[in-house]
Amino acid sequence: MRKPIKEIEDVLQNHGYSIDTIILNVMKTFKLKTLCSRVGFRKQDGYSTSEIISIMLMLPLMLLSSIHAFYKSEFQKVAVMKKDTIYRLKNNEKMPWRPLLLAFAKQFQHLVNPQKEVADKSAFILDDTTFTKTGRRIEQISRVFDHVAGRKGHKLGFKDLTLGLFDGKSFNPLDFTLQAEKRLKKARHRKEQYRKQRNSKSCGAKRIRECHVSKITNGLAMLKRAVKQGFRAKYVLVDSWFSSHEFIQTVRGLGKEPMHLICGIRQDARYYTYHEESLNAHELHKVLKSEGTEKRCRKRNTRYYEVVVDYEGIGKVKLFYCRFPYQKKWRLFLSTDTSLGFLSMLEIYSVRWTIEVFFKEAKQYLKLGTCQSRDFDAQIAHVTTCYLLYILLAYFRRVNAYESLDGLFATIKDDLIEKNMAERLWEMFDELLQVVIDGIAKSGIIDILEFKNSVEYQYLKELFENSFLNNQLKNVEKAS
Repeated sequence: MRKPIKEIEDVLQNHGYSIDTIILNVMKTFKLKTLCSRVGFRKQDGYSTSEIISIMLMLPLMLLSSIHAFYKSEFQKVAVMKKDTIYRLKNNEKMPWRPLLLAFAKQFQHLVNPQKEVADKSAFILDDTTFTKTGRRIEQISRVFDHVAGRKGHKLGFKDLTLGLFDGKSFNPLDFTLQAEKRLKKARHRKEQYRKQRNSKSCGAKRIRECHVSKITNGLAMLKRAVKQGFRAKYVLVDSWFSSHEFIQTVRGLGKEPMHLICGIRQDARYYTYHEESLNAHELHKVLKSEGTEKRCRKRNTRYYEVVVDYEGIGKVKLFYCRFPYQKKWRLFLSTDTSLGFLSMLEIYSVRWTIEVFFKEAKQYLKLGTCQSRDFDAQIAHVTTCYLLYILLAYFRRVNAYESLDGLFATIKDDLIEKNMAERLWEMFDELLQVVIDGIAKSGIIDILEFKNSVEYQYLKELFENSFLNNQLKNVEKAS
């Protein structure tokens, strides 16, 4: 690279590349190469897996949506490897993506919480989001229900069931499964779907099998793995979809120090014992109304009932019937921690919103769910690398006191634009300087003052103004 002038050098040194800071410094802190080796990633065709994964992690930070876009951009000079090297890694069913994600999350906790303290509001959070796809030939693609879409709620895609940990300050993803729901309607469409032969014991084959297991079963399996890996929390937070008797009972039995569960719960046919009488949710609500025990929370402007009941097979639980402002229906919440009051329960349950923020940020900034590869292994690799990058950014954000990814990505974008512009300005200036030198040489004029009055100088000035100021800066603006 040509030696830059001082002002441009200041831009490169003082402002730097945010990508350099995050990818190089934070990856060194996380020991990516060591973690890849520890969980079983093996070298591929002359390039280490950590090198390839590094490139995959950099794409969203370069504001690029795909590998193809990377190799069409000016950033391709960052990598010596060809794009097929990256595709081979993504499509390899032997790659242990789940252990790598768990190792990354564990390293994050080790860095930010070396004493392994468990915060009062720490929680495992389980929820799902919809990935909409456009290709019917994608392996294991199905029609999944998206409650946001209303009646026309079934879309082509996957459900991404994610388990995360809120440690009191940050949310981080720990594990996930891609879920299939309703199969494609037409038989010819099902036949056209991509299929790949896999070893039944490979990581990819196991993820395929998980695809067709119920979300509750997969959710419990992920929780058990997280607890076995040493992750700890005071609570498990889920919505009403996961509030089955089996789920609550299993959660209460996990770990040496059982966790409490707080969840929304359906007012269905399950029974609770209250004053030695077995009642379902509707019957219990009527009894509480007749007793006149309704309360009001001024802070939340909410009417509610709270009652301790016996839930068969689980023991004492606390139920909260709540009617929030501008809502006609009463909602029901369950807490296995009977010491909690209504306001404390709501404050802890509101932590569940962090996973919704995570899904929003990961989709908006990290391109989560945009992979259009037909290979299911590539879909798993894509989601995992998005989650790995989120963990890196969460650490960077925590150390540097960024409040959200909005601010962090604004800084990255500004630095990218500034560095790109600085490099381009220097290259164009260097090229124009060469034109000036050639012009002076051809005119045969040695005196610079005399040269400024010459025809050659006027020609160069027009060339500079038209070519550089009008066109080049517009091109830089568009590229930015």
